[in-house]
Amino acid sequence: MIYIFICSVIGYLIGSINTAIIISKSFYGKDIRTLESRNPGATNMMRAFGKRAGLLVFAFDFSKGILSVIIADIFFLFLDAPFECVLFAGFFAVFGHILPVFFGFRGGKGVATLAGAAFALMPIITLCLLVAFSIILALSRIVSLASGLCAAAFPVAAYFFAQNHNNEYFIFGCCCAALLIIRHIPNIVRIIDGEERKI
Repeated sequence: MIYIFICSVIGYLIGSINTAIIISKSFYGKDIRTLESRNPGATNMMRAFGKRAGLLVFAFDFSKGILSVIIADIFFLFLDAPFECVLFAGFFAVFGHILPVFFGFRGGKGVATLAGAAFALMPIITLCLLVAFSIILALSRIVSLASGLCAAAFPVAAYFFAQNHNNEYFIFGCCCAALLIIRHIPNIVRIIDGEERKI
């Protein structure tokens, strides 16, 4: 249990490092949370400061998920920690991105961080979902729609196509998908009303 707690805290603290806020303040002298949609994530960074800024934030947020899982994996492989440590670390990295302790609990939506954690756990499944994300985005031009659909598909894909730990991955996927969908509720309402902003 102590290993699960430690890995959860590590994942949460890594997730709480919001690169969109740091980069917007450090390089552009503005807080991304005051611009455009006010969401401190890659899409809003792209809208506010261009594609390069958006891709940089995505890369860092993606890496947060990977790093959290890798650190927990070290506990699992070398310290005889339970496998669940890895899943808790990934989940709390996403949770930290959404509610970052370092930035007044005002964070992003967790999509890139979840993608990174999922990639570290299930690379082939994650790459397939990223392809699906790209196709949905290309057809709809709505990031939140692509994110929501892929988040909903993630636990199903994990359960049926993961090579092991299917039940654990399914629960992990459901918990993370629930976080993302709850965070996207305003976007879902705007999609239904036909008012969601396209890229």
